[in-house]
Amino acid sequence: MEDTLDEYLAQVDFVSSSDLRSFRGNVGRRDGNASIRMQIGAIFHRIMLEEDEDFQISAIGMKNSCFPEPLKLFTSYLTQTDYRHLKIARDKLNQWSGELFRDWIHSGFTERSIYWKDQADHQWRVRPDIVTKGLVIDLKTFSGNNQKRFLKSLNRNGHLIQAALYLEGIERLYGDPIGFAFLCIDLTSPYRIFLDVLDSKTLLFSKKLLANAKRDFKSHSFCY
Repeated sequence: MEDTLDEYLAQVDFVSSSDLRSFRGNVGRRDGNASIRMQIGAIFHRIMLEEDEDFQISAIGMKNSCFPEPLKLFTSYLTQTDYRHLKIARDKLNQWSGELFRDWIHSGFTERSIYWKDQADHQWRVRPDIVTKGLVIDLKTFSGNNQKRFLKSLNRNGHLIQAALYLEGIERLYGDPIGFAFLCIDLTSPYRIFLDVLDSKTLLFSKKLLANAKRDFKSHSFCY
């Protein structure tokens, strides 16, 4: 479904992977800096997935953009250093992929919501970043050593639940199995980029994590 992010988030009767992760305690406490990094990551997502390739990453560009109002409001707090990091990260990602990243975007679809109901009448929702050529790609942004810790984590800091739920939604939509990858990029120097394509063993593990998360969430919901 081609709805906006705000419309997607408003569908609170549908359970998302973030809901499951929060319930299982995989979403850690966020200090002020973490919240700022999340907002900058959301801006980078918007630039890479929804804006033209020549989008002007500057205060003027942000002011004239079609960003959602909460995100546009946050851009007023960005510094010149923040803008520089965003520009370099975009250039690095385009250089790393050649034409591949843009090909993924143009050959598939981005930021499209999927809603469904399972046999037990539980309602689920996902909103993949990119779906293209047999692969779901989730863009993950980092700073410092967070990317290294993420990739070393067996359950990708709890995000394997996200991978499994995304794939379940895609399979319900198209009927065929599909692969999954985290496209990881640092928004600070040295702007490391890594495409973390999940192998069959990891995908099986993600399904087990999702099944456990669903079971616990449903049990908790039933109690109330």
